[in-house]
Amino acid sequence: GPGCTLPLEGTTTSILYHLHLHNHVHKQFESVYCPWTGCVDEMLWRNVACHVKEKHLGVKVQCEKCGKRYMRKESLTAH
Repeated sequence: GPGCTLPLEGTTTSILYHLHLHNHVHKQFESVYCPWTGCVDEMLWRNVACHVKEKHLGVKVQCEKCGKRYMRKESLTAH
């Protein structure tokens, strides 16, 4: 939220914990807006942590063989 200065790690667990600290707790299939300040994206609550990792933190996974980086683990697996 606005003015939050707590550090945020780029893992699903840490993002969900951080959101819980700010009272962002919803049902998995509930439609919500991204809680990131200034973001207006709407999604299911179950997708919020991945959205934050990818869009706001820029977390990527890397192929160990060729070094190519992907936003989603599913894309790396398909590669």
